[in-house]
Amino acid sequence: MRCRLGDSWVRSFYEAIEFHDFLRFPVTERIILKPSNTNPLSGIRTKAMKDLSYIGTAQVAALLLSVGTFTVLSRILTPEDFGIVGLGLTFLMLFYTLQDLGIMPAIIQRDSRIDESIAVGLYLRLLLSIFLTLTFIVLSPVIAFFFENSKVALVVIVMCTNMFVLTVGFSSQTLLTRSLRFSKLAIATIIQSSTLTAASITLALLGFSYWSLVLGSLCGSVAYVATMVHYENPHIRPKMDKQLAKELWGFGKHLLIAILMTFILFNVDQMIIAKVLGLAALGFYFVAARFGRILGQQIAGVVNSVLFPTMARIKDDMSRLKTGYVLSLRMVAIVAVPLCFCISALSPVFVEEILGKDWIPAVVPLSILSFQGLINALITPASNVLISIGKPRYMSIQSTIQSIAMVAGAYPIALYHGLNGVCLYTTILALAVLIYFTLVFRSVFKARIAEMVKPLLPPLASGLVMLVVLVFLVRALPTNLVVLAGLIAVGGAIYVSLLHILSRGRDVREFFGLIRKIASSEKANES
Repeated sequence: MRCRLGDSWVRSFYEAIEFHDFLRFPVTERIILKPSNTNPLSGIRTKAMKDLSYIGTAQVAALLLSVGTFTVLSRILTPEDFGIVGLGLTFLMLFYTLQDLGIMPAIIQRDSRIDESIAVGLYLRLLLSIFLTLTFIVLSPVIAFFFENSKVALVVIVMCTNMFVLTVGFSSQTLLTRSLRFSKLAIATIIQSSTLTAASITLALLGFSYWSLVLGSLCGSVAYVATMVHYENPHIRPKMDKQLAKELWGFGKHLLIAILMTFILFNVDQMIIAKVLGLAALGFYFVAARFGRILGQQIAGVVNSVLFPTMARIKDDMSRLKTGYVLSLRMVAIVAVPLCFCISALSPVFVEEILGKDWIPAVVPLSILSFQGLINALITPASNVLISIGKPRYMSIQSTIQSIAMVAGAYPIALYHGLNGVCLYTTILALAVLIYFTLVFRSVFKARIAEMVKPLLPPLASGLVMLVVLVFLVRALPTNLVVLAGLIAVGGAIYVSLLHILSRGRDVREFFGLIRKIASSEKANES
């Protein structure tokens, strides 16, 4: 039975970008998106909706598992334990950035020599993994001295194993992404999150302290790669081709600069907090960032997984790109606004009842970073479109300027205004990025700002009213789990009611239509 496309936002999105145009690019024998003999467009739309539903389901599952993991571990581990892991992850993210070189996006948007490009990419990633690991081992005494903690260096060295594990799955991940086989990537994501959760909690209960997260992450990476290889095992070996390497670098160099600058934006604050305020303060920040940014990151993850390969195939039609971008932005806002605003308003109750009283210093950071999670979710569609149309230089300019502002401002703010000041500063910088991208798209799409902003007004207005009401109720009511559950229900009812009124029912219908699609994906697949 074919998956019905009755929900208006889904139908509008795929009709606007003419999804069947994706078949017009050269493919390898591994790409499975082939037209049906009877109804090509119908078959591809059905598969696309199933894949989108799988990705959505995987992200929701990963979100729930992540929240559950950190909730349980916050009762077992100390803030300093989380601070050690957070600082270690900061260095690991830097290595991931330098290792990638923008190679995977460069391969995804190519139209020829795909297997050869993957072989070159595999060679480069393996070479960089070895170089980065050895470099850090040499510099580890200096890093331990700078942060006045020898544990961090050993943690990072062990974490570097993740780079080699993920390199093994590079070919499989690239081909699965390029062929739009999101259902397989979704299954791999769920298995990764489940493995990480089970391993981390088990090790923590056995007394492994911060090593429980380190080793749990490694177990998750192994499970993720094993699952991808199971679904797509191309047997491509590393190979160096100078011409292909030059082509991949030509596309990826601007993207690498943007990603490197983004790393600075999202991680230099953690290094500064660790140095100025200590690892315990970093632990509060790390956990607050995980809960505050996580919803925005998960929603952005769905958009990132689906939107970039999709937009890369229609990069020459600005009209369809604009329509797809605005519709994606609106759907992200409908989902992200209530979730992020609700976390911000309920942060005092959430921290005390869920994380425990030892984590009270994380209340204000969580409240602030929840807004940053929303902003990041709205930024992701914009950055994906810029990459897909081959204009990453806009991201390079923005991220370079913003990184300079981060490096210049974060240290004095941490020194004089503490943890809360850093949270507010990074959120303001994220807002500046969103405004910048809006102005860029006004030029790229030859559109008025109102065309991109107007669809966001109903969810933003509804969310703002919900936020104000919940803040008042949090101050007026006692703190316990029953009150927390009741406030969530009240907030949801307020948001949905106002959204229905302000959008004249459109946004609510499309929101629940999206939920129905995700919920029915398994049934549609079985049929």
